[in-house]
Amino acid sequence: MKNCLWTCAIGLGLVGCGQMITIEPDPSSRFYMPPVGTVVRINQKLTVPGGWARVFLQRGETVSYGDLDRYFPSCNFELYTVDEMPQLIQPGSYTIVQVRRRDEEIVRSRPVQYASRWLLADSGGMDSGPSMVMRTVRMKLESDAQPGMYMMTCRGGMDDPPNAIEVSINEMRVALGEKATIVLPEEQ
Repeated sequence: MKNCLWTCAIGLGLVGCGQMITIEPDPSSRFYMPPVGTVVRINQKLTVPGGWARVFLQRGETVSYGDLDRYFPSCNFELYTVDEMPQLIQPGSYTIVQVRRRDEEIVRSRPVQYASRWLLADSGGMDSGPSMVMRTVRMKLESDAQPGMYMMTCRGGMDDPPNAIEVSINEMRVALGEKATIVLPEEQ
């Protein structure tokens, strides 16, 4: 019984300490995510290509998925629906109602191996080591003006899991450029 009381007391003490830890608002910190209530302002019409639900932004420019530099931070806006025709995301204010961190795993393919009686060689492709990841921040958006807008996802550069880093709000802003603006609650 005495051990149980000590265990409960220590547990409650640790829980109490956890409540005292706060992260100061710092857009340059990789540990500070845009909080719920942050406003994302889209300043220009964005065109989602036909057959897609997402439009990608990197270094302030709209880029296709195939032209995305996966080693440099980027963001994308996502709609609820896919249409064969291009869709427009209208300029306006969108409120972040949910924020989540996630890792996007990039699976490496195995190189083609050639075998002969005398030699085992590969095609020189990527190694078959561990998968690479991109650390992402997924932000669910809401707007009465355009209810079809679903989410903004921003990601850091692709790297091996121990070296991959989170994307900061300042890096998100660089990815969005003049096309969209992140306005934190303390900046409103």
